[in-house]
Amino acid sequence: MKAFIKFNIVGLMNTLITIISYNILVYFHVYYVAANIIGYLLGVLNSYFWNKNWVFENRSKGNVVFFKFLLVNLLTLGSNTLLLFYFVESIKMSPICFLLLETKFDLLVSLGE
Repeated sequence: MKAFIKFNIVGLMNTLITIISYNILVYFHVYYVAANIIGYLLGVLNSYFWNKNWVFENRSKGNVVFFKFLLVNLLTLGSNTLLLFYFVESIKMSPICFLLLETKFDLLVSLGE
């Protein structure tokens, strides 16, 4: 139960880092797709660090876990970015609206696992 609580705290931090950094970048006129990629990657780095060192307390030095983690998150980033672009350009949805809906969807998927 302790790891579950820690995992959710890290997930909340990732979400906040992603959304806050996205909004800051867009405020400074960074293209929304680039802001999404940068914000997401900052959240991923945060996630890897805290999950490895605090949630699961994995002290191994191997890079295999990191590269698997990175690959899964890059695939997720790719699909997320394509959907973001589609919803903003085709459906004319606000980028932040999409990110909030996508975050809610991710949460539902995570809880279902």
